[in-house]
Amino acid sequence: MFKSISALSIFALALFIAGCGDDDNPVDTEHEEEHAEAVGLIIRNSGEEIVRYENGEVEGEIEVGHGLETALLSVRFIAEDGDLFTPDADEGFALDWEIADESIAEVEHHEEDGAWAFHIVGLEEGQTTILIKISHDGHADFVSKEIEIHVEEGGPGSEDSHADEDHDEEG
Repeated sequence: MFKSISALSIFALALFIAGCGDDDNPVDTEHEEEHAEAVGLIIRNSGEEIVRYENGEVEGEIEVGHGLETALLSVRFIAEDGDLFTPDADEGFALDWEIADESIAEVEHHEEDGAWAFHIVGLEEGQTTILIKISHDGHADFVSKEIEIHVEEGGPGSEDSHADEDHDEEG
């Protein structure tokens, strides 16, 4: 009798486990929040990679002249498999940033430049840092380590072409 109860218990347990497949999950997976799964990033200046943040290390820096702005800088994020990607802005993902000392440099982000591109404007000579973020629904899905910004007299850049326009500054 003990064998038949044990066999019946094992059979019932097996049916229970088999009946709880992924499709039977009471949690609504169709409305799970999407997240950008970045593990790093690269920043390109006119197509040339100037910064790489990968495996917890930052290589490179952003340089700009005092009173000037960089050429258009584009961000591509590194996925776990090493592929580069940009999150879909139509799904609520946006570029965000935080500059440590906004008296030294600022970000200019213009809609016409695209969702994942920006300029750095050198306001005063000196050094500061920037954190690059993927923002989604009011929180950061990704935050880089600090990336150095160097502003110096005679440094690279051009006159701020948007200085007289109203532009979309975020941060």
